[in-house]
Amino acid sequence: MTQTNRFWKFVFTSALGIFLMGASLLTFIWFRLSPGQEGLLLTIGQENIYPLLWLAFLIIGSFWVIFDITYNTYIRPLKRMSAEAGVIYASNPSHRINIKGSKDITTLSRVINDFADLFENLNKTITEQILAARKETEKERNLLAAIMSELPHGVIICNKSGRILLFNSLAKKLFTPRTTAHGAENFIGLGRSIFHLLDKNLIAHAIGEISEQLSNQKTSVGSFFITPIYTGDLISVEAIPILDKDTAMTGFILAIQDISPDIQKYETIDTQLATFQTTLETELSGINFDRVEKRYNQVSTIIRDLSLSRLPLTTLNLKNFLRTLQKKTGHECDIRINIFNDHWNTRILADAYSLTRAFIFLFKNLSRILAQSEFNLVISHPANAIGFAISWDETICQLVDIENLMHQRINALPGFAYVLKFNNARIEFLSSIKDTCSGVNIFTKAGKKSLISIQQRAPVMAGSRPEFYDFDLFNVDNPSKNLLDTALKEISYTVFDTETTGLNPDGGDEIVSIGAVRIVNNRIVYQDFFEELVNPNRNIPMASYRIHGINYEMVMEKEPIERVLPRFRQFTADTVLLGHNIAFDMKMLKVKEKSTGIRFNTPTLDTLLLSAVLHPVHEQHDIENIAKRLGVNIIGRHTALGDAITTAQIFKRLIPILNSNGILTLKDALTASKKTYYARLKY
Repeated sequence: MTQTNRFWKFVFTSALGIFLMGASLLTFIWFRLSPGQEGLLLTIGQENIYPLLWLAFLIIGSFWVIFDITYNTYIRPLKRMSAEAGVIYASNPSHRINIKGSKDITTLSRVINDFADLFENLNKTITEQILAARKETEKERNLLAAIMSELPHGVIICNKSGRILLFNSLAKKLFTPRTTAHGAENFIGLGRSIFHLLDKNLIAHAIGEISEQLSNQKTSVGSFFITPIYTGDLISVEAIPILDKDTAMTGFILAIQDISPDIQKYETIDTQLATFQTTLETELSGINFDRVEKRYNQVSTIIRDLSLSRLPLTTLNLKNFLRTLQKKTGHECDIRINIFNDHWNTRILADAYSLTRAFIFLFKNLSRILAQSEFNLVISHPANAIGFAISWDETICQLVDIENLMHQRINALPGFAYVLKFNNARIEFLSSIKDTCSGVNIFTKAGKKSLISIQQRAPVMAGSRPEFYDFDLFNVDNPSKNLLDTALKEISYTVFDTETTGLNPDGGDEIVSIGAVRIVNNRIVYQDFFEELVNPNRNIPMASYRIHGINYEMVMEKEPIERVLPRFRQFTADTVLLGHNIAFDMKMLKVKEKSTGIRFNTPTLDTLLLSAVLHPVHEQHDIENIAKRLGVNIIGRHTALGDAITTAQIFKRLIPILNSNGILTLKDALTASKKTYYARLKY
């Protein structure tokens, strides 16, 4: 209910009370009159009915005018003054009160404006002093940020819940597809989950290894793993823990390298060496080939090892590796592994996670093919290698069934053969009868660590601080906290807007543009944005073109909404949707649920409704008027991204005013929004 309605409700209630009291008094007097007195009064009333009615209307009209003047002179200006003063101290110190009312009201508004001048000047003075004090440190921080963004490794820092709180430009480049014909369905950005980019099991494995190392009080702590990513590249990742003063892990660092060129180099060298070996056998078939073959094998092994030197293969204790493999195979697959000849006090050179998953994958599929749940694993130690001989009972299976496993994927890892390749391992199938298999041998490298080469990079250029990090995220993101009870400043938002062919979603109007930007940890992350034109597969009316400037020639070669909307849904993951008059935009998305299968079920906030909650005395709540009241500069009006950014800036200015009015959480904001008149708008 608005302030006006409250006042007039009070007026009518008071008038009704006075009328009932007067009627009761007149009724009491009437029943005490004699019959002659009653007749006299009736006669007087009948003879003067019109003057009496005019007198009644005059009294009612006089009271109406008095109350209206009282409201507009005293009550309405006071209510508006309260709202305007709230804007000054909570959001826009440059705002001034310009209210017409009684002399006392105008005097009070001048006094408030005088205090506002002092407040604004004080703010400017303090800001200038702070900027002057930070000027020198800002240079050093910019240089540090520039160096961070250009490190030779991609770097991503996450809190313990996996939320990204820092990344550099190389990390962004690694996780951005080189071709953008279909757009990116995965996004790297502040506050986003790392599990959208890397498989959660890989991170869990790394954290498990780190936790074990910390519990053993090791001084060198970290974990390596290799994985493909959605861009098609293969990366190596080193996970390093971030510890607090109590040595508890509060986050982790991921140092990332693209090793796809190294694998391609290895494949090229391996193919060339195999071709060269065939040539030697052909050319030297007439002489003693044993000595040449021995020397060839030595040289080819060295070349293959050097070609994989950049891979972060670590030296693993053989006994620990076998115990882990035995335990996980039993726990995950209910398969018993009998290990023999495991007394070798040596280490293997491999990526722990991928090689373990490869063995588990092999045992699981052998169990399925052979219908067995028990296998033997015999360890051997040929020259510079570790042999794993896998055998079972006398059952013989078809060789083709085993060979078909070579190219099957292992969860987030590449094919089985590919995992063996980048672990510098090889596999042999034992067979006593043609086209059958009675055992499997796997050989891995033993001993030395790989030597990782260092490439020279371009000089670092110090520039402005990029929007790539926010260390305050260490202190947020409690997964057990109810979103509705979360403070407005702590929520991640996707602020979006759409441009359309018209204003009738159910009548066939279509989206022609979607723009969005994110607010994370009460900061607008301008570099984490979404902006795409959409082919509406229909003409764009001239009336709509005059508003947003998008014609059909601009969108005719763009993708339809069915291709764009899944990417936008991924962009909005784990956020609250925010917009201005968002009911219209949500309706445009809702009519596409059937054709796209995409539903947006996350909570939504509307700056139109929030403005109406905070400033009910104002009649205009469009973007232009709200921005003017709050001191927000509008850039790119009637472009989807421009309106989204303006809406984000407006919401940032509204949060302090919301908090000062007791609207602190998402639940408070949703509840207050539903009580406004504008909440009745339907599309």
